[in-house]
Amino acid sequence: MKINIDEIIVKIKFIDQKKLKAIGSLDFGDFIIKGFRVQESEFENIKGDKLWLTPPSYQGSGGKYHPIFFIPEKELWKQLEAKVWEEYYKQSKEYFKKQFDLENEDI
Repeated sequence: MKINIDEIIVKIKFIDQKKLKAIGSLDFGDFIIKGFRVQESEFENIKGDKLWLTPPSYQGSGGKYHPIFFIPEKELWKQLEAKVWEEYYKQSKEYFKKQFDLENEDI
């Protein structure tokens, strides 16, 4: 199955927690993957912010996290990550406009 990045719909739900900033989902048309997390990080992302995108995972009995979603092709992951960040920043502007009753010039 070939994935067309442009056809994926990214939805972001903003969370007001200390390090967790948002939860995202990817809609591929026939299926949806939920549980992508945007968290604070020590390192900069591709947009220059100290945020990190984590695919869905589960914690095993030994405390180690195991990915539920994995793309072995690194270039495809980079394209998908760029798409998620693009939507995150776009949707965050809308979220904060509504949250704080701001105008476009204030953002």
